[in-house]
Amino acid sequence: VWLFIVLELVSIPTYIMVATGRSQIIAQEAGIKYFFLGALAAAIFLFGFSYIYGATGASGFADVREALGGSELAALQNPLALIGSLAVIVGVSFKIAAVPFHFWCPDVFEGANLDVSDFLSVASKGAGLVLLLRLLMILVHALPPSGVMNMMAIVLGIIAAATITVGNTGALVQTNIKRLLAYSSIAQAGYML
Repeated sequence: VWLFIVLELVSIPTYIMVATGRSQIIAQEAGIKYFFLGALAAAIFLFGFSYIYGATGASGFADVREALGGSELAALQNPLALIGSLAVIVGVSFKIAAVPFHFWCPDVFEGANLDVSDFLSVASKGAGLVLLLRLLMILVHALPPSGVMNMMAIVLGIIAAATITVGNTGALVQTNIKRLLAYSSIAQAGYML
């Protein structure tokens, strides 16, 4: 619960900064787009956590790890935990602008003030990646390094490779400096993944 609250306390001020950073209509459009897609990401994130809670009956990190039992068989027999974990990864992927959930990033960066775009390229990615690391630490300690963890590692590896590729190739054709910064930020998120 605290993890979600902290993530949203980081996100809500950035929505306001994007919308009010410039007096042009493009800034308000970017702010609205960023707000609604951020709300969608938050909803998917909470949806995933609701499945994890339904599967384990726990909301704390240690309790979820204990409920999964450290057994790969228990995780495989509990598809709610797997679906919940994937939904949480999708929600975080929106926040860090990982492919295929990166489509908001160039438009928001273009509409925002340059200082806000610079801040977003670091702050939102950093917060999302710290969150993802924390969540993956639970899974790494709860499951043996085969089967489900190998599948998660492969999924994250594919997302990382696609994010790096799309970010770098998208940056090659940009003439707008803010969109170039956005695609660079997408590529950097891929490198960090």
